[in-house]
Order: sequence, then structure tokens, then C-alpha cells
Amino acid sequence: MRHGTLLTEIGLGAAQLGNLYRETTEAEVDESVDTAWDGGVRYFDTAPHYGLGLSERRLGARLASRPRDEFVISTKVGRVPEP
Repeated sequence: MRHGTLLTEIGLGAAQLGNLYRETTEAEVDESVDTAWDGGVRYFDTAPHYGLGLSERRLGARLASRPRDEFVISTKVGRVPEP
């Protein structure tokens, strides 16, 4: 019997979903997450620091309609984002 979390070999780092180096449009976010998903990516990494939570909110919205048992999200704790 197997236990543990299964991860894909490649994940999507979602810092840019929080407008890391430039503003990212909602259409670009949709395309990024859809392309990753269609390519078999099921591991997504984000953090509250990316856009003061924008990356987490955007990623969560795009994954909300997908089967929850088919993907893994990691995020970070320990920093309190302030505008």
C-alpha cells in the first residue's frame, strides 16, 4: 500500500501570478494554469508574499473547478505580507 503525496516531476511556480516582475493579466494567468494542467503538471507552488496574496488567490480560483485529489499546492508560511 502506498502512502504519501504524489508529485509531478515538473511544477508550476506561481510567483508571476502575483505580478512578480510585471503585471500579469487575468487572461495570461488563465493561459498559464491551463497550459500547465494540459501538459500534465499537477504540482503548483505559491506564497502569500507573491503579490500580497494575489498569486494564491488567482491560483486557487483556477484550480477550484479541478478534481481536488489530482493536484498538490505548496505555499509558504512565516511572513506577514503588508502593503
